[in-house]
Amino acid sequence: MKGLGTPDDASERLAEAALAQAFSARPDLRGKGPYYAVAVPGLASPSYHGVESTTFHVAEAEGVAPSLFLKVSEPCAAALLDPAAAFRAAQAIAALGLAPEPLHCAADQGAILFRCLGPDWRPATLDRLQRPDSMATVIEAFRRIGAGEAFGRPWSVFDAIRDLRALLGEGADTLPPDAWFLFDWAEAIEAALTAAGTDVRPAHADPHASNLLFGPGGTLQLVDFDMACDTDPHYQLGAFLNEACSFEAPMKAGIEMAEGRFRQDVFNRARAYAAADDLHWGLRALVMDRLSPRRGLEFRKYAAWRFLRCRMLVGRPGFEETLRAL
Repeated sequence: MKGLGTPDDASERLAEAALAQAFSARPDLRGKGPYYAVAVPGLASPSYHGVESTTFHVAEAEGVAPSLFLKVSEPCAAALLDPAAAFRAAQAIAALGLAPEPLHCAADQGAILFRCLGPDWRPATLDRLQRPDSMATVIEAFRRIGAGEAFGRPWSVFDAIRDLRALLGEGADTLPPDAWFLFDWAEAIEAALTAAGTDVRPAHADPHASNLLFGPGGTLQLVDFDMACDTDPHYQLGAFLNEACSFEAPMKAGIEMAEGRFRQDVFNRARAYAAADDLHWGLRALVMDRLSPRRGLEFRKYAAWRFLRCRMLVGRPGFEETLRAL
């Protein structure tokens, strides 16, 4: 780890400015370190992790174990991120005991400083998420967050898809040849959900396995609050089950955990939202492929996977019928 004053790149310059601000503003940190080092290198494929931000372990003095964690948004992703909103959501979720404590938001640097969870906490694996106890723990955390006060950031996956399409432009050469087909289905899904009616509740809304950390005794902490918003809870449920489950049987078990009994209409909603979520993240990866200076990250590979899964979902026999049954 190194002290302030010798940043190697733009991310470290932002990190040093944010740390200087945080250690000056907080009485419990004033006069200490900081010393910092990159925590998690960015990886776009197979897991979209650490590509819209750079993360750092932070120690309060030289030679001691890191006790803090700094997340610095990539400047190229500014149009996609709202660090101040993420900080407010992190505060609300941490108050429920479901997230590490956020200590400081340096809005000008797009940075948030957190307490560090420590080495006993590990990101979920897909095998772990498929265990009934772990799946139930995640779904209960979603329920508790959804029962709280609104975050004040309304968000729709369909609005996000339109925004990303505008950023790419209709003639983007990185779009798959059948993009028109996927966009038509997204519009059909939105129309069906609008006609059926939707709810809006606070949600973490980014249930990638890397954002779900399990610790001692199977306890759960959520991280990465860039997507936290007020949205349809069935969107979050659909995205989570799409992430965790390869087959319908465990997905149906997840619906039962969330609803108290299996409901076909909720299962249909979850599958419809899962397809929209895949399209959203595929487009988001292509936007980052265009904007990010980190050319070694495989954004297009990740996008291709999400488009493929969206294509598989909407192309399933009977998918149109499920939309009619929402």
